[in-house]
Amino acid sequence: MSTIPELYNEKCHCAGCSQNDLGYSFVARRTAQRHNKRARLNAIRCERDMSTQRNMMEVDDEPILTHQPGALEESYTQTNSPVWEGASMSDTEDVSVTNDAISNGDNDDSGSNSNEISEDESEDDVIELDDNELNSEDPFATPDMPQNPVHRFIATFVVMFASRYVVDKGAVVLIEFINKLLTIYEQDFQLPLSLPGLQRMTGFSAMTKGIKKFVVCQDCHKVYEESASVPSHCDFVKLGVRSSCNCQLTKTSASVRGTIIDPMHNLFLGTPKRLMDRWIKDEDIQDGDFAAMQKTAETMIVPGGYTSLNSKIGKQFSYMKADEWKSWVLVYSPVLLKDVLAKDRFENWINFVDACRLLIKPTITFDEVNTAHQFLQTFCTRCDELYNAEILTCNMHLHLHLRDTIRDFGPVYGYWLFGFERFNGLLKNLKTNRKIGFEETFMKKFIEDVHKDDLVNSFLQSTRQTSAFPLLTKLTSSFTPATIPSIRQRTFRIQSFVEASEDPNVLVKGNEPLPPSAFPLSLKSATTMSDIHYVHLLQYYKVAYNNEQLVHFQQASESPYFVDNTITLLKYINILGQVYKGKGESGSRGSLVQAKFIGSTGEHIIAYTGQIQYIFTHSFTPPPTSSSLTPLLRTHRRPTQLLHNSQHTFAFIKWYTPENDKSREYEHVETCFPTFSPDDFQCVLPVHRIMLEVATAEHTTRRKVKKMLVIPLPKKQYI
Repeated sequence: MSTIPELYNEKCHCAGCSQNDLGYSFVARRTAQRHNKRARLNAIRCERDMSTQRNMMEVDDEPILTHQPGALEESYTQTNSPVWEGASMSDTEDVSVTNDAISNGDNDDSGSNSNEISEDESEDDVIELDDNELNSEDPFATPDMPQNPVHRFIATFVVMFASRYVVDKGAVVLIEFINKLLTIYEQDFQLPLSLPGLQRMTGFSAMTKGIKKFVVCQDCHKVYEESASVPSHCDFVKLGVRSSCNCQLTKTSASVRGTIIDPMHNLFLGTPKRLMDRWIKDEDIQDGDFAAMQKTAETMIVPGGYTSLNSKIGKQFSYMKADEWKSWVLVYSPVLLKDVLAKDRFENWINFVDACRLLIKPTITFDEVNTAHQFLQTFCTRCDELYNAEILTCNMHLHLHLRDTIRDFGPVYGYWLFGFERFNGLLKNLKTNRKIGFEETFMKKFIEDVHKDDLVNSFLQSTRQTSAFPLLTKLTSSFTPATIPSIRQRTFRIQSFVEASEDPNVLVKGNEPLPPSAFPLSLKSATTMSDIHYVHLLQYYKVAYNNEQLVHFQQASESPYFVDNTITLLKYINILGQVYKGKGESGSRGSLVQAKFIGSTGEHIIAYTGQIQYIFTHSFTPPPTSSSLTPLLRTHRRPTQLLHNSQHTFAFIKWYTPENDKSREYEHVETCFPTFSPDDFQCVLPVHRIMLEVATAEHTTRRKVKKMLVIPLPKKQYI
């Protein structure tokens, strides 16, 4: 080893060394040469990619002519991709991407000349870089892996299997077993004898080798590595300032504002149970009432995201969990407590229910937070009036601090303990040394699970062993193969999608872009639509596209503009976190929905309740008429033509007969008749227009008239 110290006196203006206030860093001369050559190679590759992109963009902008000259409508089939070339729900602006050239040291002459190698330098001082050195930064590079594809598969399978199912000691036994088999079959390959060695060979350990714990200054953002000694106050000296930052690195506060209130315990495990015990103690609810409520509860159909209370109500809510209390508050209690509690106590309880309906939403506005706070404030005030002072607890007092918690930390889905308690088993199975640093161990495990899909993709691309694909995907939590996006895609717009479900005046045809959560579509085999339902599909297209020239598929020989009767059924569809199914997929759970329609007079908007019979996709391209011409988009280059997406996604829904009974509107309970209205073209509903899920219950009036109670549930939108 040379004893001559390297002098860091060369200015380097590369992208990595220029990320500071000076715009350069002092490095060794050989390091500067290596960085400069790397930058030149990257610039050449960037220019090549930009040239390729420009050629592709020129090809993409060419209009595609249809079978009729002058027609502006174009046919485009949507694949299982979360984005497509649509019109009404897409961004109408063309997106252009440009890469700005990066210049090094434009402000001083010495920096501008630093990228040039001086002529008087000897050739020995110039370090040549090959492609292998530049590609060494690939996190999934596996130079130690064997070339034999079968051996590569064995190594990849063992390391993923051990990560998912086997602890360290068991992994050693598994490796010995595999090596023994390789010896028996006279293979010239052996796995490393330890799990860390196997992880290094396969590139599995490279995923997490950079994970460290850091402390960041909240003022100047200086980063301190926790493994080193961290001062109590930041010692960074800003440019042009004599004193250091001196910001306290470890915050200490005894304020309640810095403490998160867990909504799971605060709302569902605390107040409902306490009030139920009080109602039983005051004999507001007696044994006969529990039996009657249980009988009604057995007739209720609850969506998939809520827990059914099959027998807990009749057993006086014994051993109830948080999920079950949540279902009781939001679904069951508005229906079952109506005829049990006194009017004033029931109305006060509805204040608590209304607050919970708002607070449990994954996305919530500040106005909704304030409204929920008012409901909770009214609820607590009335509890003090309706019950004695013993009913008020510290937990109920914390209801009034939930508004500050949500304002500071966001919607409750980010920190309530439902997810934590469900994953207690996962945390328990993680092997630790029972010392500090569990966060780093958990993060490593999380990163490994996240990048298992990338490891499988890397293996498939390097060996082309597609036969190993099904087996390897079983070792990943979820696998999405790498795909090449189709040309000229447009981004899904959440605002337009939500507006389509809330406002029936928005024109939705069914071929608008779906949210990314819907993909890949859970497609079943193609089939033919029943003749009874096909008539309504044909009429729907006539109304949606304002074209009476469309004919029955049996008349296809008479006109080219017919509607095909071939459809593809879906098992389910996930729309922003809400899963909708047909009634045949899982009973009736997930099939009861509401959608908004314009009333017969055109003045009122009415929410109708229905049951999804099945969800399907259908391909249709309207004829190029004057009413269905696709508009031209004027861009900064030249007019470009929008492509028509032929794939439509519908739900065939039978609608219940409505009833104009608003007596329980205050309780968020609606009524309708348990019979379906006659089918028409409005039974074919674009899935974009589904508003929310509902729960239902059977109800018999005093006059022995059977009705159905409908409980609209909060709409969940995971954005």
